[in-house]
Amino acid sequence: MDSSRNFLLSSHVAPSPPVKVKAQEIRVCTNRTCRRQGSFQTLETLSGLAPPNVAVKSCGCLGRCGGGPNLVVLPDGLIVGHCGTAARAAEVIATLFAGAGGHDPKTCLDALALRKRAEIEFAKRNFTEAELLLSQAIDLKPFGGIHITFKCRSFVRLELGNYSGALEDAEEALALAPGYSEVTLILLFFPTHLKWHSHWHFNSSIASDPH
Repeated sequence: MDSSRNFLLSSHVAPSPPVKVKAQEIRVCTNRTCRRQGSFQTLETLSGLAPPNVAVKSCGCLGRCGGGPNLVVLPDGLIVGHCGTAARAAEVIATLFAGAGGHDPKTCLDALALRKRAEIEFAKRNFTEAELLLSQAIDLKPFGGIHITFKCRSFVRLELGNYSGALEDAEEALALAPGYSEVTLILLFFPTHLKWHSHWHFNSSIASDPH
């Protein structure tokens, strides 16, 4: 077992921690003490970086107050403390999920930062800039959160009128995260919208036809 995994497992509440962490859920304490130590930022960062098969939720006190923000990885019961920065959250995600691929936690943070910037541009209706930022984030190939980025770019491409690109991104996000409800809604939107879009172009071509 590598040293970084040993470091995380040193906080385990059980006397004999497992060699391999099989996380299905991460719960972040947002009780008063951990909240003051930045647990809401931790919750947001982990939600943006976690693989699609791992749920991230808030929870009540996990004990060990003063050593937080604390989180627990289920079903193993692994407790990790002092997770109060985005860098620390990315380190935890990388240690638990990146495997032996040697992924750099900074890559995930950089991709997340690009996605956050894209969300700002999207809110300003700067869709071309948002698409560029999201494409840069995808090109970084982060090991976590990329399904969210594909979903976001699908929304952006819808606004840009790039319906085939939007559909490709939605399908990519769904391939990475089967059952991703937000993407399912996009896919349900396509048949009706594309039918309307084709009908509009058909009527426009008739109206502009001199014959």
